[in-house]
This record gives sequence, structure tokens and C-alpha cells, in this order.
Amino acid sequence: MKLVWGLCGFCAILCGVAEAKYVFPKDHQVKSRSEEIATYQMKEYDEDGDGVLSLEEFEKRFDKLTREDRRNIRRNKKNGTYQSPEEQFKAMDKNGDGKVDERERAEYIREQRDNGNYLY
Repeated sequence: MKLVWGLCGFCAILCGVAEAKYVFPKDHQVKSRSEEIATYQMKEYDEDGDGVLSLEEFEKRFDKLTREDRRNIRRNKKNGTYQSPEEQFKAMDKNGDGKVDERERAEYIREQRDNGNYLY
């Protein structure tokens, strides 16, 4: 009889009937991919550490383009969707205060991905 119950338990595990569920802590927040990218980029580009990007800080990013960045720029120029750094900054700065915070950056990244502009 123990063998039968042991086999039933083994079969239940294989079929997914008996699965453990992870319970997230109450303060756990799930970030979207665009939010993760924005968080990383803010840490990389925000030189003075004030939590927002100025136009000067954002433009310095274009001094160190990767091969993939250059490829995406060529693709966007060919498609007619290229934006200069100034145009990108203006598009990100939704409230017009001359600074871009992490939320504005994440929204811009999400919009670009949804539009298929191959920036990220």
C-alpha cells in the first residue's frame, strides 16, 4: 500500500498537481523591461547623482555608442524614424521642466519599443 501511495505522490509531482507556490513579500514590486532599462541607464548617465538627467548628461551618452547603437541609428535613419539626441530628450521630457526622471525615461523606452523603432 505504501508503494501505491508513493507512486501516486510521484505522479502528482510529475503532473504538476502538487506544486509549491512562492509568495512574494508585500513590498515586492515587479518592474517591466522598460523600467529595468531606465533604472540602469539613469545610474549610468546621471553624473551628478540628482536622480534626473539634464540634456548635457543625456548627450554625453552619444559619445560612447556601441556597435548595436550605431546599427540601430542607421536602421532608424533608413526608416525615417531617427531622432537626434535633442529630439529624443524633448520627447522624453513630458512635463517640460528640462529634466528627465526615471519614469519619463521608462515611458519613452516603452513607446519606442511599441512603435518598433529598435532603440532597445
